[in-house]
Amino acid sequence: MENPMPGPQPFSHAERMSRALEIAETFRAHFDVLAIGLYGSLARGTDGPYSDIEMYCIVRGEGIDEDYEWAEGAWKAEVNVQSAEVAAAWAAELDEFWPLTHGSCVNILPLYDPTGFFDSLKGYVFDHPDEAYNALIRGVIVGELYEFLGKIRNAAASGKTENLPVLAVEMAQYGAYLIGLANRTLYTSSAMMFSESRALADKPSGYDQLCELVASGRLESPTHIARAADQFWEGIEAWAAEKSISIYQTLKDLLE
Repeated sequence: MENPMPGPQPFSHAERMSRALEIAETFRAHFDVLAIGLYGSLARGTDGPYSDIEMYCIVRGEGIDEDYEWAEGAWKAEVNVQSAEVAAAWAAELDEFWPLTHGSCVNILPLYDPTGFFDSLKGYVFDHPDEAYNALIRGVIVGELYEFLGKIRNAAASGKTENLPVLAVEMAQYGAYLIGLANRTLYTSSAMMFSESRALADKPSGYDQLCELVASGRLESPTHIARAADQFWEGIEAWAAEKSISIYQTLKDLLE
């Protein structure tokens, strides 16, 4: 019988859950645990045969924030050990990556949570005023998407187009962050981000076309990439104007 390929090996959902419960018991024996639960695909019940195990372990104490990540040959696990106030502060953070990073604070499957800590954690995730979301939306547009468009136009103008596929993917990724913020929506995972963002109602025109191009993998045409980026930017300008989000301003405006 041939030896299996190195790296992750296939396990059933039941086997992975059994291993997760063993890990939880080990951490409960080692720490003063307030709550412990799964996040990621295993928590959602969508894990595949090669998925890893991801867990939050909330412990009593202050200022505790440690990650335990290991691979035991055929499988891998990660346990984020945090004190309650550290976990709450993380859940309350809002930045441009929020639509992708904070789903793990909401979709938690408790393995031990006698005080209902994980339910309380969810309340921090969406507790932000509209002004905070809009400021981030403008920041993504001006700080990231405008720059991607400039880089794509530079590449097209110079004929040095080897980096255009990467720029197209990055522009689509930040477009997904933009749309997640606008819709106050958390994505399931990075693998699902493009399809889930396209399903949202509030988004600039041109985004779906850029996503289709990126998802298809047909990024060999500089002309198609440049056209998709231009159309997406036109959609962004119109979309931002509808929301009264000002993209353009002068240095004088900033300094006043």
